[in-house]
Parts: sequence; structure tokens; C-alpha cells
Amino acid sequence: MSLLIESSEQLRALTGNYYANNDFQKVQGDIEQATDELGRLIGYALIAKAEQAEEGDRLRLLLQRPIAILACLRLYQKNDLSHEDDGRKFKVSTDGGDKLPWEWQLDRDDALQLEAYFRAVDSLVDYLDAEKPEEWTSSRLYRDTRTLIVRNAGEMDRYFPIQRSGRTYLLLVPFLREAQVMTVQDAYGTGWKDLLDEDLDTEESAAHYAAAMATCLLAMATALTRLPLKLLPCGVVRGYLAESGMRESEPATLDDVQRAADWMRADAARWVDKMKRARDGQAPDYELLPRNHPRRKWCRL
Repeated sequence: MSLLIESSEQLRALTGNYYANNDFQKVQGDIEQATDELGRLIGYALIAKAEQAEEGDRLRLLLQRPIAILACLRLYQKNDLSHEDDGRKFKVSTDGGDKLPWEWQLDRDDALQLEAYFRAVDSLVDYLDAEKPEEWTSSRLYRDTRTLIVRNAGEMDRYFPIQRSGRTYLLLVPFLREAQVMTVQDAYGTGWKDLLDEDLDTEESAAHYAAAMATCLLAMATALTRLPLKLLPCGVVRGYLAESGMRESEPATLDDVQRAADWMRADAARWVDKMKRARDGQAPDYELLPRNHPRRKWCRL
């Protein structure tokens, strides 16, 4: 597998923050690893297709950018300390020159670079879904999405906000399949194939909407408890917590994530019930009185 990026000048053009006079050999290994990581997500056939394309080709450029951002991020993280023969060194400027950043500044920059990588992969996935090259449509991952009730990031964003992130959707595909096969499909029973093939361009039935909502909620709840949080866009977790009464500016703790997952599963159970009612043609069950907590009752005089 040859490199899609072959010079420091290309890295600077792709990222905007890489010094063109840096030694390219120092980042070459990171480029290889970033290329391999992207290939595991979208398929190595697309990497091979881009290798044969001319410089400036749209697919090649969309593949180059996330590789460049991730490779540079990992190079910067390794260069915070110098690795020398007699050990690792931390150099401090005493001549009035540049000062080393605080740790919180490094953490913030890492988060910004990672979000830039996520957006670059999102742009790539959007292009693949729009253009549908054969190397993409013949991949196992794409074929798996065709069996789901929610088949791309745009559709999922209608039911659960993921910022229309194609990369997030691809990460969630295994969890969407699990939720659909283990829970929603069995709960719906016969006729699931007809529901799955429903034409959303004309009109979406209440049963389809409820089934999609339940699948997305269950998939996200499972992903939150199994995936590292750094793999998901920050706004996905914070946004759901903020809508449920948490402060959006606060970082999500493990307790917050577990609480959010429990809320999602409870919401999914209600949507499964609505799906069954819509399937059977029953009228919805309206709550005429608010649900009060049995222990939180007081009177103000």
C-alpha cells in the first residue's frame, strides 16, 4: 500500500498548520497508520482506487485530508517530549522565546484536531453515499446498512441527532443491527419486511417512525456503554444531556453517560409500545394526568 501523501508540502496544504520544512520521515509512519485506520472503516478497495487516481481527484483529496489531520495530531502528541538516547526530555525556554503550553491547552487543541478529523471523515462518507462508487457499494459495511431500517446518517438524524455525521453512523451500524434484530424486529412480528421497504419519499407510517425511533435509541444507549466516549462527537452526548436538564458546558461523567443510556432505553420501550399500537391500528394512549413521583410530594403555603 503506497502513501496517498508524499511530502511535507502536501501535509501543510491539507491541514494548514504543518510546517513545510519539517522532516517528512518523522511523520511517515503516522501517515501509514492513519491510512490503515481509515481503510478499516471504509474499506481498503477505496484506498486502492484513490492511489490510482491523479493528484487533485475529488475522492483522493477527501481521503488525504482525514489521513493528514490524524497523522499530524499523533506526531504533535509524540513531540511534546523529546526522545533522546539518555531518556525523555522536557525542554523549557529561558531566552524569552516560545513557552510550552499548559496541559489544558494541549487537551483543548487535541480535542479540536480530533473534531476536525471527524468532520473530514464525515465529508468523505457524504461523498461516498452521494456518488456510490462500486468499491463502496460492494463493501460489507455498506451492504449491512441496506438491511437496516435507518440506512444513512441523514435518515438517522431525523430520529436521533448525530449532527448528520456519517462517521458516527458507520460506528453505530453494528449497534443498530443488534437493536433491530434483538428487540424491534421481534417486537413487530410478521410484516417486518414490508415495513423495512416502506417508501419514505412519499409518506412515512406511524409504525415505521416508531420502529426507527426505538432502533436508534437502543443503538445509541448500547454504544454509549461500550464505545470510548472520544469516538463520538462531543455534541451528541452533551446535547442529549442538555435536553434532559444537564448543563451543556459540563463534561459528561460516567454517571451521566449511564443515566443518559438508561433514559434512552426507557424512551425506546415507549416507542416499541407505540409501534405495536400503530401496527395493530389502535388509538394512542394519551396521558391525561402528569406522572408524579410517589415520594416527591409537597405543599407550599
